[in-house]
Amino acid sequence: MRRSLALVVTLFAASNAFAVAPQFWRVRNTEDFLAGDIDGFAVTSRGELRPGPSLKKAANFTDPFVLAQVAAPNGDHFFGTGNEGKVYRLRGTELKAIYTAAEPEIYAVTFHDGALYAGTSPNGKVYRIDPNDGKAAVYYDPKQAYIWALEFLPNGDLAVATGVDGKLFRVTPKGEGKVLFDSPETHLRSLGVKKDGTILAGGSAKGRIYEIRPDGAAHALYDSPLSEISAIYVDANGVGWAAAASNVLPSTAPVKATPKPATQSAPASTTAAASTEQKKEDSGSVEVSVSFEDSSGAGATTGGGSGEIYRINPDGFVEVVRKFEHEMAYGITGGANGSILLSTGPQGRIYEMKDGEVSLLGSVPEKQVVSISRSGNETLVTTTNSGAVYRLEAAPSAKAEFRSAAKDVERFSRFGNYRIEGENVSDGHLAIAFRSGNTRTPDATWSPWSAASNASDGAINAPPGRYIQWKMTSPKPAANVSVDAVTVAFINRNVAPVIDNVTVQDPAVVYITGSYPQSPQVVEATNPDEYGIFTSLDTPRDKNEPGKKVYRKGFRTVTWRAHDDNSDSLRYTLSFRRKGSETWLRLRDNVEETSMNFDTSQLPDGMYELRLTVSDAQDNPDTPLADSKEGIDFRVDNTPPSIAFGTEGDDVVIHVTDKLSPIGKVEYSADAQKWIRVTPVDGISDSPSETYRIKRSAVAGKFVIVRAVDAFYNVATESITLP
Repeated sequence: MRRSLALVVTLFAASNAFAVAPQFWRVRNTEDFLAGDIDGFAVTSRGELRPGPSLKKAANFTDPFVLAQVAAPNGDHFFGTGNEGKVYRLRGTELKAIYTAAEPEIYAVTFHDGALYAGTSPNGKVYRIDPNDGKAAVYYDPKQAYIWALEFLPNGDLAVATGVDGKLFRVTPKGEGKVLFDSPETHLRSLGVKKDGTILAGGSAKGRIYEIRPDGAAHALYDSPLSEISAIYVDANGVGWAAAASNVLPSTAPVKATPKPATQSAPASTTAAASTEQKKEDSGSVEVSVSFEDSSGAGATTGGGSGEIYRINPDGFVEVVRKFEHEMAYGITGGANGSILLSTGPQGRIYEMKDGEVSLLGSVPEKQVVSISRSGNETLVTTTNSGAVYRLEAAPSAKAEFRSAAKDVERFSRFGNYRIEGENVSDGHLAIAFRSGNTRTPDATWSPWSAASNASDGAINAPPGRYIQWKMTSPKPAANVSVDAVTVAFINRNVAPVIDNVTVQDPAVVYITGSYPQSPQVVEATNPDEYGIFTSLDTPRDKNEPGKKVYRKGFRTVTWRAHDDNSDSLRYTLSFRRKGSETWLRLRDNVEETSMNFDTSQLPDGMYELRLTVSDAQDNPDTPLADSKEGIDFRVDNTPPSIAFGTEGDDVVIHVTDKLSPIGKVEYSADAQKWIRVTPVDGISDSPSETYRIKRSAVAGKFVIVRAVDAFYNVATESITLP
């Protein structure tokens, strides 16, 4: 039963270089644990790290690849290998090579009526081998390059899956064969047989699952999005289970189908060859790229292709029951209590699947577990990249180790306390050690592992760094130990916040958000007097500005943006001074907002500058860091322009001047009617002195008001009286 414990964190004494707000890295679910390297531990579908079953090496091979296995009724086990095409027998603890084929690879073996059958590649043949003395003879030659799978049917016929023509053969006990199914695949890679003789076959190229009836009628049950159906198993209830794989890593150089090549890439996945959907006519010169990739590095969780597990219901309905993002399932067999066992790569893992939940049982150092077989209560797995056979035993592993993934804490950090949560995690059952460094992948530049601690919580004895990793071992193995979560506390080194930019908005612009105070604050909702002599509060014209853009004469708005790599809370201080002055005056202290508007109407006209300071003192009161930006100029102009006029012939000439600002616009109203905009003589209103002309006939005898507005919305008016 999982239980939750309160987290108690004790950090080292405060250091001037580090922040005070702790952060926590928690490894606490299935995905977190599976991201690590696991040896002797198991990970349950509920997210618990438990002692795993023992994986004891039953035998070592001089051959690099142990590709297939089968158990005989008397308890003997037989193995097909590469690259020397040997068949081995494991009898008790004695491993003996009993046969060597003319072909270099043996991908398929099966046992029937006291005889062993082996399928070889390339230039594939099926051999019948005496399991005791190893004498062999060709049982059937399908004239195909590759033989991938062998299964006996209930009537005693042998089903043979081949490539590169993707054909399925049925061979009688007399060794007479014929094509039962000519698939559109490049290879038929896997077989499963139901009690009624119905065959399930998996292809490589199109990645389909086929059903072939005893009468030869065949149809596709499922079209996988992946390129290869690598394994099929039929359980006692007639339910089929299939594994699909898609190897995204580059394969090794193609291997020509010639006997006994000096070198050959490790076989297993035919996905590279499957990219060619056209059948090859000349099997004697066929080339197939097949490889197992070696991902033996610690914590290897990327690459290695992807995989999916399917359930094939008796009625033919196929459903996806599990997806693996970075692993491929090479073998499937039945487990205890109706479970399914999976062997995978490139992390050398064995999984148990039951009722839709997947648990990790264990892993092997060879990293590629290409076959798995269960006979009675005995489960054996075989490996490549170093040929070996392991026996899965029920007793807990006497030596277990779990290494977490290396955690990037994003900044140079100091580490505080750890805590292990779960059942029976104290009393010396578990020990934990730590190491840290500043490179993404642990290497010789990292600190050595700290002394292992048997306590369920305590201080992390690792030097400051950007990356940290922990290792758990089991000094006193016990079946009832369960780790629910491991929590690591750390604090980042404090770095100063950074001001990215500061902007002084145009004169009179104010942005109002939903938090802006209500009455008695009064603003003009539009550019003052923009629509006529009688203004009104109106909706803003610019809907795309942040907040609601309004105008208020005499106001200036400053906006800014800053960031802090520690994600500290930031507070801002804004000061100002007249240009040339030595003294800074406070505008606002300790504000959270990233904008501020202020009234300049009480300041004398002239040039001023701003200084913005940002601080992380709220999260770092003892050792705050700050950034400052100054020299942000703005002008104050509270004086309206001057208006003078005279007449020249038929024109009324108006002169408008301003001491500090360009003239914004000039307009007039006759007899209190609509304002009429006037264009300056030079065609553009852009200087502090502008001249305008109005036809005398347009204003003679009327009550005329001339209004001039500068760039700061200072307004001057004069009346014109003409006879």
